[in-house]
Amino acid sequence: MKLIDRYIVKQLIGPFLFFLLIFAGILWLNQALKIVDVVIENGQPGMVFIELSSYLLPRVIESVFPVAAFAAAVFLTNRLYSESEYAALTAAGQTPLQFSRPFIIFGMICFLSVSALAHYITPISNSAFQTRQYEIRQEFLSQLVKEGSFISPKKGVTFYFGKVQEDGLLKDILIRETSKDGNQTIHSAPSGRIVDNDTNAKLVLINGALQRYDPENRLLNVVQFDSLSYDLTQFAKNLGPRKKSAAETITTQLPWWIASAPAAEQSSAIEAQSRLVKALFSLIMPLLGAAVLFSGNFSRAGFFYRITFAILLLFSLNTLRGAAESFVNKTPSLSFTLYSPLALSCFITTLLIVLTIKGWNGFTLADIFKKWRTLK
Repeated sequence: MKLIDRYIVKQLIGPFLFFLLIFAGILWLNQALKIVDVVIENGQPGMVFIELSSYLLPRVIESVFPVAAFAAAVFLTNRLYSESEYAALTAAGQTPLQFSRPFIIFGMICFLSVSALAHYITPISNSAFQTRQYEIRQEFLSQLVKEGSFISPKKGVTFYFGKVQEDGLLKDILIRETSKDGNQTIHSAPSGRIVDNDTNAKLVLINGALQRYDPENRLLNVVQFDSLSYDLTQFAKNLGPRKKSAAETITTQLPWWIASAPAAEQSSAIEAQSRLVKALFSLIMPLLGAAVLFSGNFSRAGFFYRITFAILLLFSLNTLRGAAESFVNKTPSLSFTLYSPLALSCFITTLLIVLTIKGWNGFTLADIFKKWRTLK
């Protein structure tokens, strides 16, 4: 790598990390807020929130990587113009193609990073995230025992625990059961403990009373007890076996060819190729961001319009990539359209570099019309 190439690549790293941190932070915060409901509803501690949030980081970083690379290239190119470094490089004999080389090198670094994330790291973290959520939903005891709250794990049954001590002792316990025919049974005890093992979970009530009321005969039966075992396994959630999705599977374990894959596996093949498209986007984005700015002539007023155009272009290409993926999901036979946003990005980048070399004056409408008539 030449000295100038090394200099520009090093200058790209700082802005890239800054934009990556900003964009990833915003997206991570947006997705992490959705986890709060899962944690609160299932009575989990704050550490579970941190654990689940950490599983989101690879997916978030993978999503914003191309955007951060594009923004860093636009930022650096604008700075090279404003500080006359680009003019000095041009005066020293640096051609537009040579100036493109460090952005291509940086794009290769981004391509390798996103490939590692998309094909391996993100699927593994997605699998860990979904598995942990599945385990939390099956931890029915943590949802059942909540201090100072009335909990109804199923219709006709209500639990109340006045206090939950650190040693596991439960205070002021009340369990009310109402059958379909209107009979009520109330278990009450000043204290108790939960005994949980691999096969079942029981609530042991100590020095309590069992009250049964028969509304038909208007009779109330009260039984005092020293200890009573109440079965809690009846409230366990039967979520069934967890199925692993394509987003949780590394690419080497997914089918590749969309058109030839069975109907049940076509979505998995689309997921595999979408990961490749995302990695290739990261390859072209730094060069595209730089090409938008250095394709025109120098402007003393700055590059507000070009930067605005670059932002709109990035937004349009990302939107088109999402639309192409949705289209291929509905029409797998036209799987080649998945690469159409990437092809358009390469075309725009090539066009901007050619315009930089030839100059905008070399591409007037009259010249294009003459060339078209010659070819005709």
